[in-house]
Amino acid sequence: PSSTAVARGYILEIFKGHFALPELGPIGSNGLANPRDFLCPTAWYDETNNKNKFDIVNKFGNELFVRTSDHSPFNVVAWHGTYSPFKYDLKRFCAMNSVTYDHPDPSIYTVLTAQSDEPGTALADFVIFPPRIMATDDNTFRPPWFHRNVMAEFMGLIYGQYDAKREGFVPGGASLHNTMTPHGPDTDTYKRAVEADCSKPSKFEGGLAFMFETCLTLKCSSYALTCPQRQMNYAQCWDDLRDNFSKWKEGRKRGGTDDACGGDNQKRVKKN
Repeated sequence: PSSTAVARGYILEIFKGHFALPELGPIGSNGLANPRDFLCPTAWYDETNNKNKFDIVNKFGNELFVRTSDHSPFNVVAWHGTYSPFKYDLKRFCAMNSVTYDHPDPSIYTVLTAQSDEPGTALADFVIFPPRIMATDDNTFRPPWFHRNVMAEFMGLIYGQYDAKREGFVPGGASLHNTMTPHGPDTDTYKRAVEADCSKPSKFEGGLAFMFETCLTLKCSSYALTCPQRQMNYAQCWDDLRDNFSKWKEGRKRGGTDDACGGDNQKRVKKN
């Protein structure tokens, strides 16, 4: 690569425990991120010209230290041990999904997890929302639902668009919904979802989003709060949501259907 080449990404760092594959439970022995797809490097002696200078950066005590070397730090002939770097291609993720109704909990898309001292609670989860087929019953809501979470959710977008927010959430950007902060699809996404034909499967392949989820409260840096890229009007994406349930409630009082979908499901049951 040229001397001006750059690489950008997202980093998640934990200070206790290690990341591991999640327990698959009723999924069985295969699915989600399969162990065979994680790749570790083999030893390779890098004989780069000694005229080059290499800055070796080391993090210690939450500070960064730099040492300049006259030879490549990647001149490893061999090693022996149980701790090594690895890489994983997110395109290899085998997604599981609902084929009946609703959007499943995001934990179904967990790539790696680091457990806390409390059983069943993650210190950190790495979750992705990959291209996938969505096949659900009629009159269901396919995007992620409106909710609050006891976990903090940090989301980023690697490429394309996020299916629950097509505008204002761009590749390289991020959103943070801390503990118990209500959130969900924006108004435009909601309108498209309730008007969509759910009688046929559809494929979402417009982008790749991810989430870092943690039981800890995340604190924003001063830079994040003051940078010019901060979206000050973020919450306005829900301003145009309307009350869609008062009429349904009145219909129940008058002896109408108990179905929130206006009776469509009741009619379908009778036909079947």
